[in-house]
Amino acid sequence: LRTVPSTAGLAEASGLLYSQQYSAYPATAGEVPFDVAGGRLPQNVTYPYTANASALAASRSQSFVGGAPGSGAATPIVNGYGLQSPFAPAAGMYGVGHPHAQLSGPHASLQHPHYAPSHIHVHTQPQGQHSAHTHAKHSAQRHQQLPSAQAPLGASQQASQGPSAAPAHHHQKHAHGKPHRKGDPESNRFANVQLEELEGTIFDVCKDQHGCRFLQKKLEDGQESHVTMIFKEVLPHFSSLMTDPFGNYLCQKLLEHCSEPQRTQIVTGVSPDLVNVSLNMHGTRAVQKMIESLSVQEQIDAIIEALRNCVVMLIRDLNGNHVIQKCLSRLSGANNQFIYDSVSASCTEVATHRHGCCVFQRCIDYATSSQKAQLVQVIVDQALPLVQDPFGNYVVQYVLDLN
Repeated sequence: LRTVPSTAGLAEASGLLYSQQYSAYPATAGEVPFDVAGGRLPQNVTYPYTANASALAASRSQSFVGGAPGSGAATPIVNGYGLQSPFAPAAGMYGVGHPHAQLSGPHASLQHPHYAPSHIHVHTQPQGQHSAHTHAKHSAQRHQQLPSAQAPLGASQQASQGPSAAPAHHHQKHAHGKPHRKGDPESNRFANVQLEELEGTIFDVCKDQHGCRFLQKKLEDGQESHVTMIFKEVLPHFSSLMTDPFGNYLCQKLLEHCSEPQRTQIVTGVSPDLVNVSLNMHGTRAVQKMIESLSVQEQIDAIIEALRNCVVMLIRDLNGNHVIQKCLSRLSGANNQFIYDSVSASCTEVATHRHGCCVFQRCIDYATSSQKAQLVQVIVDQALPLVQDPFGNYVVQYVLDLN
């Protein structure tokens, strides 16, 4: 910050946008202060906040150029980039103090880093003389330039302009933020359709967003003939539907509403593909739902045999690890023993992985006394490399907290 005596007519400061000659500033001070950081400024100048660039442009009818010493007019100077201030008009475009002097020139879009035109505007009228008329004028200009500030239509205006003038929130009836269109053929395709009319095409309907919802509604109705019809057409394609963005929801719903024999057929039919389905972002949800719905030992045994040889791979996978965690939380300790055997045999491989270290801790949480002792022993044996690993050290800390 550098100031010069006011008699010089110009305050020179690198990077400043303006210098100001203040005739009302106390003569005893001898200097005109400038503060880029927002410090003290002369009391006879007001710096009202303007909401946006449009309001600033509307208020540029004030004079910002020239001005004889003591006139109180702003004088543009060269800023820190060697360019004329973007707030001032090109030299010579208007006369000194011209009321319509406005922004123009090749550097009109450039801004100084400390002053954005949307935030600061200098008024040269002394404080106390800044009339209410001027504020009203600027306010009116801002409202004229900002469409968002327009007053809402009255009831008679809305009626004259038709339904398009009604508030948008009346149409926001459904989820996902999309307006509901009453006559939309896509959403109403199945409005008056009977399930029997879709016989032989249900597999294709499952992969359609609206068709999938229609079939889920039929399952929720609980009519046995409908459940049986959907089950028969879906069963041969169940594995592929589990990984479909829409079909997986129908699979989950069918697992809820089908009978025990039908659920057993689904589990045994899917088990050869269960690992690949578990690695899929949509399939993992369907497999977790399947594990939640297991009710007889025959179904549980089919799941165990399908996952037994791929436990470590699933644990280290972004989607597959949730399937193993679902087994831990839903199956008994005896049925989960295949997980503890695999984790113990590959302790370091699991505990030093981003997802594996979390699953290892869940294994400890759901373990029986013998299973917990089995895990603690392998952690003790591998303690030195684990404590130096970004993820393995958390497993060691978890074991230490067991006391």
